[in-house]
Amino acid sequence: MKNQMRWLLCTVLVVLLLGGCGKSEGSGKENPSGEQEKGETATLYIGTRAGGFAEYPFAYEGVLTPELLIQGIGELTGWNLTLADQVFTGKGGMSICLSGESALFTGPPDPQKEEFHMFDGAQLAETILDSIEKTLQEGFTGEGGNPDALDIYYFMEGEQPLELPVLGLKWPLDQPYDWAGAEKVE
Repeated sequence: MKNQMRWLLCTVLVVLLLGGCGKSEGSGKENPSGEQEKGETATLYIGTRAGGFAEYPFAYEGVLTPELLIQGIGELTGWNLTLADQVFTGKGGMSICLSGESALFTGPPDPQKEEFHMFDGAQLAETILDSIEKTLQEGFTGEGGNPDALDIYYFMEGEQPLELPVLGLKWPLDQPYDWAGAEKVE
């Protein structure tokens, strides 16, 4: 009789414990399938290392990805930040290939959003590259993590080093991005 009571008590406890699993608390909203989706917020950083960054909240649903953050920067600023490929994530870093159609290569949109007005190609390129770098570093190092520990690499289609001939600058494939570390194109 004692064993039956213990078994019954254990069964009830297991059912109660498992009954709470899989439930999502919070202010999520129901989607048509009946599952909870919880809106999240990340931060987009727009600016340069030299001049500082402004922070903008970015609301998203689902899983936060580098592509989603880059798309968020593009939507916020009005800059075309089309990617040529997915962002590659590996040990200690991420590699980004912006499309030849992106503002990095074609210049700012016309008209520009006043808040994100760029005066020349160099200012636009530095702001795009620094903003993506800072946003990804802050977004993927976790709370209390060291953003500088996440290296960002840029490259061009065909797995070529990032080169901006109009500015006379290029960045090697094997070195993390640093605007000040650009090599001169001859």
